[in-house]
Amino acid sequence: MKQYKKNYELKNAAKDVLEEKYGGAVLIVFLGGLISGTLNFFIRTVAGATLGTVYAMTGSMGAATAVSFVFDAIALATGIMMGVMDAGIALYFLNIACGQPFSVRNLFYCFQSDSRKALAISAAMTVNQALCLWPGQYLFQYYRNTGETKWLLLALSVLAAGLCVYIPVSLSIALSFYLMLDFPGNSGKETLRLSWRVMKGHRMRLFLLNLSFLPLMLLCVLSFGIGFLWLIPHMHMVYTYFFLDLMNPKETAA
Repeated sequence: MKQYKKNYELKNAAKDVLEEKYGGAVLIVFLGGLISGTLNFFIRTVAGATLGTVYAMTGSMGAATAVSFVFDAIALATGIMMGVMDAGIALYFLNIACGQPFSVRNLFYCFQSDSRKALAISAAMTVNQALCLWPGQYLFQYYRNTGETKWLLLALSVLAAGLCVYIPVSLSIALSFYLMLDFPGNSGKETLRLSWRVMKGHRMRLFLLNLSFLPLMLLCVLSFGIGFLWLIPHMHMVYTYFFLDLMNPKETAA
């Protein structure tokens, strides 16, 4: 009979192994966030300036909206590219957990190796988020522009429906980067399918694990976000142990 570790056991294991390695863990997460955040900020800044110019020149909201969709496509492509770094972060924490050499250079591992598989997995994750969550965000933007309650109600309804799809799908493919590293012979598509099979019956475990971090997240918000520098590496380490425990559970007598 397979026996899986409780959430507190995963968290304690993550805390113990990171005790003297927090510096590097914070650095790799910070670098990944800094690179992605800088690119996103640049795209948003250019998009805002361009939309304002297009509207001033044409006076057409339709033209501005069309340009907005172009920049959204650019943001989507950028998100897919930057998502490849998540595979490098997974490699870093997996190496720590398995007692293997680890380095901040792991962040860029999949830009040099397995890039096609990493891009395929990142694309699946990013497109899932875009299809499920962006429509509600667009409608909410209409509400902000018009102030009409009907847009708010529609935005909330669409967002709720999107979350009903996004959450189970994202949980099902959440381990894809770990599985890509553990099964290098599989293609990106095969890895996504494997993650879906492996997570069958365990999505609720991972969902509850995510929920258990909410109180700490609230404290991090109260610290003006500084606490996330310590919380996010800890979460990555916990997810790594969740993966290892899922793949190699303790066997007990029935």
